Amino acid sequence: MKVLFYRYNSICEPDFIDAFKKIGLEVSEMTEEMYRKDIPGEERVRMLLERIASDRPLFVFSIDYFPFISLVCERVGVIYAALSVDCPVAEVYSKEIRNSCNRVFLFDVKQYESIERQNPGNIRYMPLGAATERLDKLPFPEKYRYDVSFIGSLYNEKDRYGMLKKSGALNGPAFEHMESLVREQLPVPGMDIIEAGITQEDIDALKKADPDFYTNEDSVTDMDRYVAVNNYLGNHLTCLDRISVLNMLAEKLPEGSVHLFTRSDTSALDKKIVIHGGVNTLTEMPGVFRSSRINLNLTNRTIRCGLPQRIWDILGCRAFCLTDATSAMDGLLADETDLKTFSSYDELPDICSYYIEHDDEREEIALHGFQTVNASHTVLLRALEIVKLILTEKLS
Repeated sequence: MKVLFYRYNSICEPDFIDAFKKIGLEVSEMTEEMYRKDIPGEERVRMLLERIASDRPLFVFSIDYFPFISLVCERVGVIYAALSVDCPVAEVYSKEIRNSCNRVFLFDVKQYESIERQNPGNIRYMPLGAATERLDKLPFPEKYRYDVSFIGSLYNEKDRYGMLKKSGALNGPAFEHMESLVREQLPVPGMDIIEAGITQEDIDALKKADPDFYTNEDSVTDMDRYVAVNNYLGNHLTCLDRISVLNMLAEKLPEGSVHLFTRSDTSALDKKIVIHGGVNTLTEMPGVFRSSRINLNLTNRTIRCGLPQRIWDILGCRAFCLTDATSAMDGLLADETDLKTFSSYDELPDICSYYIEHDDEREEIALHGFQTVNASHTVLLRALEIVKLILTEKLS
């Protein structure tokens, strides 16, 4: 049996390729989009049709959802399985989400609930996981090198709202209203205040200010509202969160305690933060996780009720994870047993100080977290669940 794996260079692709092979599937990789991001739509459709005709796969698979793949698979009667590792993913709201060929797996419960009714039974919730077998083969450092580490973007390069604000393109009553929503939402987890308060005038102001505002008239939801809430105000809040939290920790903890690994612009950060460059996800990131007493996760505001890949990767490395609290952990991971959570940013300095000093307690939690993930939340188990679902349907 063969799976046709449509690739675009996601960091999660290699682990799922290995998992499918371990299950016993032959993996045929379609890699054109890894090297050419400007392939015209008609050419992409033609190439995919030709590969399906030549490979005759059991199903087509991709990390994240591509409406054009669904369109092609629906046309030729082949199952299309897509696993979302990002949120938001605007493409899941395209009209193609209703196609019967789809088997779409979403890790954010709120996003799943917002779209499931468009294709009942063919859109499912599935948490992410870790490639523990690969990670456990990597060497362990001899000693800790960092007290508190954060690996990831500061989101300033993705903060379209902040850029429009800085350029002066946003102004007037709508801008002032959005600013008030941001100030009100900033100390509160989630996006509820903004989602309830944003008006059509706000959305129109964003569309007028940014000629690249994403829109899709064929979507199954109000795409303009979705993009304004998530891609603009959600990303803006994430940027404010990460910069303010890292600066606060640098101010409260001893100098040199806070380490940041990023490719983002760091000019807004406290000079006491130790800035490192970005790290390779597959080869370098595990070493940083294991060399850090505390690995911080600051979840993107646009993830409403889901555990991001960073948490699974930290735990898969037998490393200690400190993350914002979320109900998405329920039934998956246990606070103070598998990892440690915080409910407000004000708690962070004291929590960090405590676990920096208590190696045995911290390492016991890290080990238990790895054991939980290795037993129940691996990439291999997620791949097995997808294949089992498809084979059961084929045989029924």
